[in-house]
Amino acid sequence: MPTNSTEPTPTDRLSTRRRYRRLLGGLVLGGVAANLALRATGYPVAAEAAYLLCAVGLFAVLFGAPVTLFDERDATLERRASQLTLNVFAVVLILGASVARLVPHVTDYTVPPEVRGALYGYVALFGVFALAYGYVRSRR
Repeated sequence: MPTNSTEPTPTDRLSTRRRYRRLLGGLVLGGVAANLALRATGYPVAAEAAYLLCAVGLFAVLFGAPVTLFDERDATLERRASQLTLNVFAVVLILGASVARLVPHVTDYTVPPEVRGALYGYVALFGVFALAYGYVRSRR
């Protein structure tokens, strides 16, 4: 017996979720592509404007979509990807910092300041992670 309910079916919700997630991806790719193309053609201000406009659109879709765009499976994937990323960068930081300190003492090579800056960026990444971890843990 058909119902007159306006409640969307599970299939409708999934297709709506898929459409909005594709829109998110299109906004990200479109913003980056527009930024690179406009920057390459000599329009840096228009490049940033296009990028920021796509970012505003992204947040509008993310917070204004009529369905939940991400579920517990997505959260699990994000957690695993974050853990893998932190593990890779931990190895890069540990080895990179050691090499950067050691190389000037055993060779005539001087480590460029950009490398040291990148290593400090990794330190900042782990610092932010430690703060976020502490915050999340204290909220439990």
